Amino acid sequence: MAITTFAAIDVGSHETSLRIYEISKKIGIRELDYVHHSARLGYETYSTKHISYHSIDKLCTILNGFKDKMKEYGITDYMIASTSALREADNNLIVLDQVRQRTGFRIKILSNSEQRYLCYKSIALKENSFHKLIQKGTLLVDVGGGSMQLSLFDKNNLICTQNILLGSLRIQEFLQDMQKHTDNYQNLVYEYISNDLHTFSEQYLKEHRVKNIIAVGNQLHTFVKYLSVHNFGHLQPTDSRGKKKDSVSRQEYDEFYEAISSQHPEDLARELNTSMDQASLLLPTAMIYHNIFEETGAEQMWLSGITLCEGMAADFAERKEKITPAHSFQEDIIHTARSTADRYGCSHAHEEYIENAGLKIFDALKRQHNLTRHDRLLLQIAIILHNCGSYINLNDVGENSYKIIMSTELIGISHKERMIVATAVRYLHDYFPEYNELREGFDREDYIRIAKINAILRIADAMDRSHKQKFTTITTSLRNQILTITGTTLYDITLEQGIFLRHSDFFEEVFGIQPVLKQKKTMTPKHAEFPKRKNGGNV
Repeated sequence: MAITTFAAIDVGSHETSLRIYEISKKIGIRELDYVHHSARLGYETYSTKHISYHSIDKLCTILNGFKDKMKEYGITDYMIASTSALREADNNLIVLDQVRQRTGFRIKILSNSEQRYLCYKSIALKENSFHKLIQKGTLLVDVGGGSMQLSLFDKNNLICTQNILLGSLRIQEFLQDMQKHTDNYQNLVYEYISNDLHTFSEQYLKEHRVKNIIAVGNQLHTFVKYLSVHNFGHLQPTDSRGKKKDSVSRQEYDEFYEAISSQHPEDLARELNTSMDQASLLLPTAMIYHNIFEETGAEQMWLSGITLCEGMAADFAERKEKITPAHSFQEDIIHTARSTADRYGCSHAHEEYIENAGLKIFDALKRQHNLTRHDRLLLQIAIILHNCGSYINLNDVGENSYKIIMSTELIGISHKERMIVATAVRYLHDYFPEYNELREGFDREDYIRIAKINAILRIADAMDRSHKQKFTTITTSLRNQILTITGTTLYDITLEQGIFLRHSDFFEEVFGIQPVLKQKKTMTPKHAEFPKRKNGGNV
């Protein structure tokens, strides 16, 4: 049995932690060791946007200690990641360079969507619990030091996800000066967080009943520790069968919240054998979940021990084909894109029609141009969202679509990939820019990727420029560097042919293949009409 040892290092807002895992097809992922040290990067980032030399020095000392620990295990496979603590620091490039020079480690700063995706991968490994929960309305709440992520699952699909800059450490840092001027700190925190959570509820939860909350995040371990050492009311560390309890009801949570609200951080730190810093974050964390219970009316909260480190291990194990994920997040990505398109009034018929055409064109080209499954996914997202900007202004659809996509969380693709999709859509109807105009955000490979997605999207969109879905069937054939796209219809396709021809030069420039649109005529009823919208009018 081939066993791999893997190390994951999380350079977090409050502490830097190392977890060492044993990974194999037989046992899955098993934690072997855990080491952590306080490193208050988040306190500096959230208050000054700047990380001091003292903090950089301490971080390097911690990481060199972790390097020695990794040598003990003979580890060669590892990942080091950081999130908002470095992502939001104005001198993060200097921090990264100092760390590389003094430790040899290269820290990867994760975008918010990358960070959440790693955690979700780890959660999805637990097939039975996760899959059962997301059949009915389930809100996954990932509370970190800098922000929280709220993701709604229903009927096995990810409906929506939203990041809110309300993390336990950020809340504490923002309100610490005001705390001196009030006798009711609890009410101060409540007022600060309640508006954003209520806005999220009004915008996204009205049409869905939330039954379960899944609590996730590094801030949760002190939270869970408090639950396990207390034995009051109905809150027990084990269930009736003696198994470790991993959920609490609303009533149980209310009892816990009432108890935690009345204790001073110093007493909590002493009782839980933890630092004052860690104990002081317990109330903001508990209040966030309390407010979410109130907004959603959820019945149960599941306490997940998932951490970012475990997400890194899950991602590594999946890439090395050591494990097979129980939940396909690709479908979640597509479903989220469709939900976004719906929110901005995009035509289902047009979207599905050019999605069919665009993916057929892609499949005809993929072998010759080494296009990947992930490229196909990015094209599919671009097609689904290409027209969402028309909701804002019909005169600048590309620019508005770009802004909507860049402002929309698509868990499962990186920030760079979201930029690729948005840029491909941005220049759908206008000229396509030269590399020098885009080089600030992309390398040359990214530029070619954008150009290929854009070229396919232009051709596919041209085939339904009238939004009347004139072709009943579409087939593709690639021979001698000519891509023949045949559409079956008796309708006049002069408009489609004209727009297609206008974009064919760019397609040929990008792929070195000439696209040709042919009409295949078939017998149809004498008085055939275009498909109708449900509310009347042509599609």
